[in-house]
Amino acid sequence: MAKKNMDFEKDLSINKFRLDEECLTHPQRYYHYSELAAEAKNSVGVLADSLKLKMGEANIEIRNRFAKKEVKFTEAVIASEVEKDPQVLAAREELRIAELTQARLAAAVSAFEHRKSQLDNLVRLYVAGYFSSPHANGVRDGTAEQTAREARKGLNEKRSRKNIDEDEED
Repeated sequence: MAKKNMDFEKDLSINKFRLDEECLTHPQRYYHYSELAAEAKNSVGVLADSLKLKMGEANIEIRNRFAKKEVKFTEAVIASEVEKDPQVLAAREELRIAELTQARLAAAVSAFEHRKSQLDNLVRLYVAGYFSSPHANGVRDGTAEQTAREARKGLNEKRSRKNIDEDEED
């Protein structure tokens, strides 16, 4: 399998101050790792087939060698000789490495599903004003809401003064 860009920690991280960008790039990241996982699964299948082929070839070669030497053999002896064959051992090792890569990529795809869930949660918190500045009374409000409240308060104070001034004139 060709090595492609795989930086799990970087790709899984979320910058809560750039949720718009994170939400926009998440599908591409997820797809990237899903493709790598699919390629790894295919690689495991190819290597498993290759292992079976090498085991079959070794089996035939060992049987022919024993037959030429007129040595009696059992299926257990053939099986143990096949397991010791250097090509079979190398093919088994390649398959184990491919299976490990496949498992890691499957975990990465699963982690991206969790990342999506966390993005959803962070967006909900942002919409609820969780990341806004705290006030002296401990209540969290958005800056725009605070500005609007202060503007209304100022207008109400002006109206109250105007009404008081009008009452004094009467």
